[in-house]
Amino acid sequence: MTTRPDSARPQALAALALGSLAMIVTGLQSLLLHELAGLGRLPADLILPTALADLVCMALSVAACALLLKPHRLRLWAAGAAGVCVIASLAALVARDGQFLAVRAVGGLAGGVLVWITVGMIARQARPEPWAAAFFLIQSAGQVFGAAIATALGPIGGVLLAAGLSGFGLLVAPLLAPAMDDLAQAGDRRPDRRGALGLLALFLYFAANAALWFRMRDLAAAQGLPAISGLVVLTTLVAQMLGAMAALALAGRLAPRRLFVLVVTCLLIGCGLLASKPPALVFVAAFGLLAFAALLLGASLFGVLHAADPSRRAGAVSPTAQFLAAALGPMAAAAVVRLGGPGAVLVLSPVLAMAALACAHLSLPRGGPASPGS
Repeated sequence: MTTRPDSARPQALAALALGSLAMIVTGLQSLLLHELAGLGRLPADLILPTALADLVCMALSVAACALLLKPHRLRLWAAGAAGVCVIASLAALVARDGQFLAVRAVGGLAGGVLVWITVGMIARQARPEPWAAAFFLIQSAGQVFGAAIATALGPIGGVLLAAGLSGFGLLVAPLLAPAMDDLAQAGDRRPDRRGALGLLALFLYFAANAALWFRMRDLAAAQGLPAISGLVVLTTLVAQMLGAMAALALAGRLAPRRLFVLVVTCLLIGCGLLASKPPALVFVAAFGLLAFAALLLGASLFGVLHAADPSRRAGAVSPTAQFLAAALGPMAAAAVVRLGGPGAVLVLSPVLAMAALACAHLSLPRGGPASPGS
């Protein structure tokens, strides 16, 4: 199957902005929920379930859109979803207790529609790596700077900031291409077997990464480094930029199997460093290495998935694997830490990463550089 590159550059940039805004708003939710809990609006034990509900609903929404919908009337879908995101953000001003679960579930479903449009655009590009790198970097930097602004504004100001960012989606929606090529074959939009295995590999790898990040503060505290998280965040921003640049430099030059070996090796080295009870700078460097590898794979994942499934259908549904990993990785980490203490996550993550490598090995063809497909 030959898939022509998607829309003109201004329309593609509009799609990139749409999904980036949705991801920045999602990334702010944990902070906003903590601040609202401080005002007595919801109990602290509901913060994590609410944040996870947001991610799971985004995953389900992307999957449903990618598998069931023809990518037509995109401007209407985007405007409607952005409007729902604004309402869900503003609803946090009046919600209480368990109502936040419903509010963020609705916000996640609407945000998933926006991400589906963005990732659909990226998956259809002749060279997806620059677009994927930009998508990951914008959302990462946007979440950091957005969190700083939301903290300065306070809980109510932070909620209004999230609503305002969602509102920009209403301005961007008319700039989208009205439709994209339908990737369905005989009406079927599901990835093939190799594509499904590639998605499983991504899920396992990003779950391993998310588990480590979720326990970062606990690992630091256990090693006598309680005030290091700010330095870790700043270092990882730089590492992510380096990972994105590496992905662009290696695109078309490094076989997908070797790329997966590289990112898994980085994760294993990072876990080894963290297990060695390192000094502060080595601890920060370990998380920088994890961030570098995660962005390297994130920016390269469309090339990897297109190699596994040349129909590009696996690439179009890839956020589902990432969102589920972001939700379930921390849950798995919490479970093993209850059993074995903070260091147990340093066993869990390598196991998940090695399982990811096995799935990648089964899904990808032997030899040859990563290719965006034809």
